Amino acid sequence: MLLLAAGRFATVSASPSSVNRTIIAEPYFQVYEDQFELESSRGNYTVSFILPYPQSLHSVKAYGSDNSELNVYASWDATSGKLTLLVETNGSSSFRLRTIVHYTTVRSNSTYSTLLNLYPGVDEGMEASLVLFPPSDSVLIGTPENLSPASIGGKPALVGTAVLEASASHNATIKYTGSYELVEISSLDHRIRVGQNRLTVTDSLQLVNLDTSPISKVTFSLPEGASLVKVYDSISYMQYTLNGSELTVNLRTRLLPTEKTSLTLVYDLPSSGRIGSQGVKAVLRGDYLPDWCKYLVRSLSLVVELPSGSSEVSAPGFEITNGSSSIECRARASDIYPHSGMSYAISFVPAPASISAGAIVLAAVVLLAVLALIAYYIRHKGSFNKPTPPTPPAHPSPAPKRSKSRQ
Repeated sequence: MLLLAAGRFATVSASPSSVNRTIIAEPYFQVYEDQFELESSRGNYTVSFILPYPQSLHSVKAYGSDNSELNVYASWDATSGKLTLLVETNGSSSFRLRTIVHYTTVRSNSTYSTLLNLYPGVDEGMEASLVLFPPSDSVLIGTPENLSPASIGGKPALVGTAVLEASASHNATIKYTGSYELVEISSLDHRIRVGQNRLTVTDSLQLVNLDTSPISKVTFSLPEGASLVKVYDSISYMQYTLNGSELTVNLRTRLLPTEKTSLTLVYDLPSSGRIGSQGVKAVLRGDYLPDWCKYLVRSLSLVVELPSGSSEVSAPGFEITNGSSSIECRARASDIYPHSGMSYAISFVPAPASISAGAIVLAAVVLLAVLALIAYYIRHKGSFNKPTPPTPPAHPSPAPKRSKSRQ
């Protein structure tokens, strides 16, 4: 939505060809969205970037005017540090290019420097517009020239326009302060189990160090209401500290730049506020990425487990399978980040409420007590029903003999 809003915000059209560029800049990654409108149709078109390393290119995709995917080929010039992307436009005069880069941020204490390509390198002169969303929760130290502050979609942005010359580069470095972990997620298995009054979340992830220095710990911001937190890896449970919602995990060993490590986070969340109702159905809504993940994720697997016995399950975009103890809704995504806008809604008729273990124990105790009373009653039934004999009357004293009268 931000990208679409940005495209509508700034348009230029005095030149026959034009490009609108939107940049989402975070310390961990930068997303470049370019919408090209060319004077005439082309069989292919080249766009270039200035990058510190060839590995800085994370992924690139191109789409035609009908949203069909186009072929893109990348080449690297080590002398100039120029990455050239060749897009097969298939004779179209309009196409969209999405380029994601990483390994472009350097940290010095609490100051961060990120290399950006404010405008694309193109092979013809054209007019260009730019919308730049700076890093979340950052304080910029100065701004690049010819950019003005703005607000788009309720988010702070910098906007500008330029006339591009063929083969010219337009890179700049932005500096800002903040508190960020320079990491990304190579793979993430995000699993949500729906229980009675709570959700149990299990996140298994592979972490990559993007920093130029080794790291020995990493901090995640858990969602509000998280409880029963556990952290472990393939060896055993890991040490961590929890300060409010800030979870700091001590890694087993120092993680060198570009190195990876795997760990699993487990926590419970209250279902209130996350599961709503729609008639007789319950509706679970959320984002594909967990609340703590503000990083770039190369490969995501999302699984939502509903209790066995749930019915009328509707999960658009998911594959639904029935297991012995649960119903699983599965989905996958790649190259996903917090601004991707990927969310879900799963509706279902809940299974009949299960009886808690405490209620079962209480019922068993009551039943045993009733059975004991009945047994006692039966055992003493004879004494309960035997009538009490009446108290016999006192034996009367013999009547005195009457004397005979003389005749």
